[in-house]
Amino acid sequence: MKKDASKLMTEEKFWTIIENSNRGRNLKECLTPLSEEELFGFIYWWRHFCNISYRQDLWAVAYVVLGGCSDDGFDYFRFWLISRGRKIFEKALEDVDSLCDVFSELEDPEGDDYPEQELLDYVAMEILNERAGEDDYYYVLEENYLLPSYTHEIEFEWDEDDEESIRKICPRTFDKWKDNDVF
Repeated sequence: MKKDASKLMTEEKFWTIIENSNRGRNLKECLTPLSEEELFGFIYWWRHFCNISYRQDLWAVAYVVLGGCSDDGFDYFRFWLISRGRKIFEKALEDVDSLCDVFSELEDPEGDDYPEQELLDYVAMEILNERAGEDDYYYVLEENYLLPSYTHEIEFEWDEDDEESIRKICPRTFDKWKDNDVF
């Protein structure tokens, strides 16, 4: 019987780690001291927040700001969003246009603050693989723990060929960032 990975770390501890990671820049250093089970718990919450942020309205924001956004790009955008911390993440779920202000405050929009951070998704597994001396410790996690399942069904309310439909989803972001060359 698989163990519930959500019990291996509290949601509060997950967000504390994210806050202490300096927007993901020091995530590996924050995760390295954790036990194997705590890392599995971290992965549980990471997946959970990736899942709940898999939404068409957030994708519209990413599409506008990044000048287009593929499936993978949207994953990387959500990793970046989680790395911004609980307050920004939850506010974005309530009002996607709240990210308009976040983009304006980025310190290094072409570097560490670029709103796509693919590598953050691999950090916990990288630590586990290093400890075990294996290349794919992921199977231990999958075989022994219950984890959130990815849901990849979105009903889009916007179309990339219809700018007005995108603007309806995130008007402030659209007006400020459409055709902006910052990113």
